[in-house]
Amino acid sequence: MTSKWQAKEVTFPEYQLPAKPEKSEIYFVDVPGAKQSVINIGAPALSRQDADYFPAFVMNYQLGGSFNGKVNIVLREEKGFTYGARTGFTAYKIPGYFSASSSVRSTATLESVNIFKSLMEGYREGIAPEDLDFTKNALIKSYLRQFETLGALINMLQDINVYGLPVDYVKNEENIIKNMTLDSHKEMAQKYITPDKMFYVIAGDAATQAKELKKVGFGEPIILKY
Repeated sequence: MTSKWQAKEVTFPEYQLPAKPEKSEIYFVDVPGAKQSVINIGAPALSRQDADYFPAFVMNYQLGGSFNGKVNIVLREEKGFTYGARTGFTAYKIPGYFSASSSVRSTATLESVNIFKSLMEGYREGIAPEDLDFTKNALIKSYLRQFETLGALINMLQDINVYGLPVDYVKNEENIIKNMTLDSHKEMAQKYITPDKMFYVIAGDAATQAKELKKVGFGEPIILKY
């Protein structure tokens, strides 16, 4: 059957990568009567092949890369606004994005957005030595467990093939964790955690929540109907 297949030339369309925003804007997707708001904050970021990708991944750990990240501790543990809040980098062969996200009760929308914004602003100023030590210990220990199964090893080989990574990339990433300093951590945070140059997208009840979001400081929210 396959012998009858005819080969033909395939041209993949050019895809224009979105530009990073020069200033933050708030977009509100109106879901009338919604009892919670879904918050997504982010901007275009790194490809998996970028030399900064893994240092940025390590840098993000204390902000929202784990259950003990600052955004989850404040929004879930201290405020009780959500079941979970996270930040992180999603990367592909083409540049991916950084995002900070959570679903919160509707009445906590403005405060939650401001918390995300203030935590990111504070994170740019650096972290404490004990926080960096915790990050290194946690990531090194979890890293060892990531390659215990056959499936995990297959995924590692797939990453090497898809992203053109060196065969010893795991060892290189382990060294990045061990060698990160407070200065290099702060440099990564200031480069990629830019709350004044991100898209703030919130889905919820516009009638009760959208107007309040002007207080965040990025102008009037842009209302989107779906």
